[in-house]
Amino acid sequence: MTQINAVQQGSITIIDDDFCVRAALDNLLHSVGYVTQCFSSAEAFLARDCRHVVNCAIMDIRLSAMSGFALKAHLNAMQILLPVIFISGHASAAERKQAFSLGAAAFLIKPIDTDILLSEIRRLTPPAGESD
Repeated sequence: MTQINAVQQGSITIIDDDFCVRAALDNLLHSVGYVTQCFSSAEAFLARDCRHVVNCAIMDIRLSAMSGFALKAHLNAMQILLPVIFISGHASAAERKQAFSLGAAAFLIKPIDTDILLSEIRRLTPPAGESD
């Protein structure tokens, strides 16, 4: 898993309380050239205060304490327009609607189709080292 001693500008954040999901997404994104940082909770992400240098976040909607939806609402209230790809293993139509009402860039169901995920990420941010 990526160490986050120094957060790199332009990284992709993965926020999921399932270690296996974090590790799989981290490995996938590294394999195609992205810099990542991983967090097991919304609170850990907020405590690190790196939200200003992140290009995109992949965020589970159901986290152990503060939900992904609550985190996105909090970021919105702080006027931090971080693009978020919400992920969930058990999403309802109402949750999907809520995600987009909060400004989600995408909403994917686990198990995640990696081609769709990578397509969404490419739409939102280039891999590290690429310029527009």
